[in-house]
Amino acid sequence: MSKRITVSVPDEVVAKAQRAVEAGEVDSVSAYFSRLAEREPDWVSAREVVDGLIEEIGGVPDDARDWARAALGLDSGSSAAGAA
Repeated sequence: MSKRITVSVPDEVVAKAQRAVEAGEVDSVSAYFSRLAEREPDWVSAREVVDGLIEEIGGVPDDARDWARAALGLDSGSSAAGAA
């Protein structure tokens, strides 16, 4: 089942989707974005798994958390996994 939604994207992204349609890579612009979304990991679910693992081991030391956030290029000011 599909649901119609409205999203705003930059013109160059729309053009990229339209080129994919014209090249026969996808059937429609909607199919282009659906394919992209299907390939994207479910980050909310991944964070829930990480949170559960952190809870099981009793937390993560601040230096290890800081290293991981830096390695992933994440802003150290906000925590994806909460303050464990």
